[in-house]
Amino acid sequence: MEKMFQVKNRDVSNTITDTQTKKKAGIETVQQNVRISHTVKLKTDRMVRDARIADQWQNIVDLTYHALAVLDRAHAGNNIRNEMHRLDAETVFILAQQAGRADILLKIADAYKANTLQQDRLALQQTLKIIDASGQGVPARWRLADLDEQFQRALRSLPLQAVIKVDDVGGLKAMLQAAVAKAGFEAGDAGFQLAASLATEEPKTAGDWHWLRATLKLELIALDGETVLGYQTWPLKVSANDASQLLARMRMAVDKKLQQSLLSSMLAFAS
Repeated sequence: MEKMFQVKNRDVSNTITDTQTKKKAGIETVQQNVRISHTVKLKTDRMVRDARIADQWQNIVDLTYHALAVLDRAHAGNNIRNEMHRLDAETVFILAQQAGRADILLKIADAYKANTLQQDRLALQQTLKIIDASGQGVPARWRLADLDEQFQRALRSLPLQAVIKVDDVGGLKAMLQAAVAKAGFEAGDAGFQLAASLATEEPKTAGDWHWLRATLKLELIALDGETVLGYQTWPLKVSANDASQLLARMRMAVDKKLQQSLLSSMLAFAS
C-alpha cells in the first residue's frame, strides 16, 4: 500500500537541573547537576510519494497507534524533481505570457500565479533536501523575493478609484481606501472603479440582546465606468446588549472583512 507524507524536523533542547541537599555533622551542602537533553521531533506536514508502511503496532498503555514508514529515496526524489520541473516549466510560460499582456488585470493574475507556483516549488525543495542524500535538492531559478516584488509592482500599476454606492453605517469610504492601500493598489481619482455598498436590515431585539444584519458588496468596474468585471458579496451580522453599540460593531466587522478579503477578491476578478 502506497502512502504519502513529509517530515519536518525541529530541534528541542531542555536543560534539567537536579538539586540535592545533604547535611552531615551539622554542615549542610548543596549539590547541583545540570543535564541537557536534545530531542529531534518530526512532524508530518506535507505529502511525499512512495512511502511504504513496513510495520504498525499499538501501545497498550496509552492506546496510541504507531507505524513504521520506509521510503525509497531514489524513487521519491525523482518524483519530486519531476514535479519541480513541471512547476518551473509552467512558471516560464506564465512569465512569458505576462510580458506580452496588455490587460493589467491579467498581468496581475499572471504575477500572482508565478509567485504561487514557486512557493509550491519551495515546499517541494524543502522536502527534497530531506530525502536527497546530498541535502542540496535542486536550487530554484527564481528568487521568491523577486517574484513577490514583481507582483507588488503589478498591483501598484492598477489605479483604483474608491466609489461608495450605499453606506448605511457611515465611514465606508475611509475603510475601503485603507483596505485598497493595504492590498498594495494605488488609489486614484481615475481608472478602474472599486465600488462598495453596505446595506443594513432593521435591527432585531430578543430579550436583552440586539442584532444587526448587513450585506457588503464590492464591484470592480471597467474604465468605461459601466462594465462590471466582477463582484463579491458578504453577509455580516453583529450583536450587542446595548443597541447603541450596533453601528460601531458593524463598522468594525466591515473593516475587518475588507482588510482580509479585498486582495483575494481582486485576484478572483482578474482571473
